[in-house]
Amino acid sequence: MITIGEALDSGTRAIHAQRVSQTPLLDASLLLCSSTGFTREQLYAKSHIPLDQQTVDTYTSLVKRRCAAEPIAYLTGRRDFYGRTFTVSPAVLVPRPDTEVMVEQSLAFLDRYEHPKVLDLCTGSGCIGISIAAEYPGVEVCLSDISLDAIEIARTNSRTLLGRDVEIVHSDVFSSLQDRRFHMIMTNPPYLTQAWYEDTEAQVKAEPPLALLGGDEDGLHIIRKIVQQAPDHLEDRGILIIECDYRQNGQVARLLEQRGFVDIESRNDLAQVRRIVWGAFHV
Repeated sequence: MITIGEALDSGTRAIHAQRVSQTPLLDASLLLCSSTGFTREQLYAKSHIPLDQQTVDTYTSLVKRRCAAEPIAYLTGRRDFYGRTFTVSPAVLVPRPDTEVMVEQSLAFLDRYEHPKVLDLCTGSGCIGISIAAEYPGVEVCLSDISLDAIEIARTNSRTLLGRDVEIVHSDVFSSLQDRRFHMIMTNPPYLTQAWYEDTEAQVKAEPPLALLGGDEDGLHIIRKIVQQAPDHLEDRGILIIECDYRQNGQVARLLEQRGFVDIESRNDLAQVRRIVWGAFHV
């Protein structure tokens, strides 16, 4: 029987050897927490305690999958985002800290509106819209996605984190949202080019290509559709906020301008890289 400390050490060394992570100790800790039900603090406090064989087998399996570049969030089924723990699966993108700037900026706009209605388009796990609903009581949130599997994950997160169901619509961009208007539309759509996708790490390629690849040579096919159609779904002075790659930032701003949006601005993410672009539309 091996102890918690020995298991943590062996898992860390295995992950480090495969060069799939810059944080092998953290990864091994999270996998051992998932296997034992302990917190990370408890792992260290109980490092001398032996593990039963079933727990060892579970942990060993998770470590092997991590060594094969499967994302930690898929292995544990959880990911923290904006102070809350979201359920995730291979059906959705792993929520990233850089996307939290989308939530911060959206919240800053909500006071402009009385009884604000917002749409989280291409919602995935629902992390953006659900975070806004949790942070801003009284906002009316609608989530939408083309993936039925993603919708089920978003529904689970809504019930777990909000204690209720928010509106969730199965829709290819705005196809199922005819005649609906919102004060704000937030979207983290697919925007990678095929070349950028090929250059990503193996663990990124484990995420759903449907949520990564934006289409067209520049990756902006879906963003073009959103920019073109969004004015038909915005209230007067409504705002469209888009996450995109820093290499697309200027082009997305031009798309907004060409469609008639005004007050176009952008904001950096935590790494001080251009991450989101937005504009307002006067109906």
